[in-house]
Amino acid sequence: MMDATSESERTSLDLSISSPKPAYYVESPSSVSQLDDGEKSSSSTSLIQVHTPNYTILSESRLSSSSRTSNGTSGMGFRWKGSSRRSNMYWPEKPYTINEDEVYDDNRGLSVGQCRAVLVILGTVVVFSVFCSVLWGASHPFSPIVSVKSFNLHSFYYGEGIDGTGVATKILSFNSSVKVTIDSPAPYFGIHVSSSTFKLTFSALTLATGQLKSYYQPRKSKHIAIVKLTGVEVPLYGAGPHLAASDKKGKVPVKLEFEIRSRGNLLGKLVKSKHVNHVSCSFFISSSKTSKPIEFTHKTCKVVTK
Repeated sequence: MMDATSESERTSLDLSISSPKPAYYVESPSSVSQLDDGEKSSSSTSLIQVHTPNYTILSESRLSSSSRTSNGTSGMGFRWKGSSRRSNMYWPEKPYTINEDEVYDDNRGLSVGQCRAVLVILGTVVVFSVFCSVLWGASHPFSPIVSVKSFNLHSFYYGEGIDGTGVATKILSFNSSVKVTIDSPAPYFGIHVSSSTFKLTFSALTLATGQLKSYYQPRKSKHIAIVKLTGVEVPLYGAGPHLAASDKKGKVPVKLEFEIRSRGNLLGKLVKSKHVNHVSCSFFISSSKTSKPIEFTHKTCKVVTK
């Protein structure tokens, strides 16, 4: 009877596995029998088939039972001919591959040669930066020395006239020149010199203007420049009477202002030394003194280096 039962269950399992519908099996205890001699026999198991749409689970358990008879009753045990352990659960899996070359490339980092190259480049940049800073620091103290030597008034005339809009006012004609010296003490480099507009003012009114022509000055040299200041038909408006009154006294207060800009190039244009000298001179002029130059002293002009 045990053989017939085993054959029937194997046939049932084979049919269920070969069935097109996926299924899994669960074992459940069916009955418990009490033996006369006090021993408990293990319960027989029944297979419950559950259909699922996507997967199949097969489960087996070891059946160990003692077939014993007492008082006309018998207990039956079943044993699977397959494995006695729980079978594996089968799930659909998607294969996953690892590219060993990519992992190696991501983890290997910089090689020794690459590290040395980076260190050499960084060291070169640092050394060059320090060298340029030293050159700049060495060139910074060598600012050009600017001084105004004299002012020469060639013509100074004012009278009644009409401005460009037809308004009657005093009109000024002015012609003069100023002598400026520029001394470059730099021992290692020459300088490029330029200037702002030279302005000669009376109160807030500009009487004459001029410009220094740009030039290159060699190292450790002195340059003397003559800058012409002219004013043509300058309307004086409300300042006319005050200027005429001051001129009668022989002292017309004027102010001369300009800037001398210098630029020294070291290592081509990589390192530049720039300086600006702002010059301001206050003095007196008179229309009666047009032939004799006005000599300046160190107190006449104020020079501020930027």
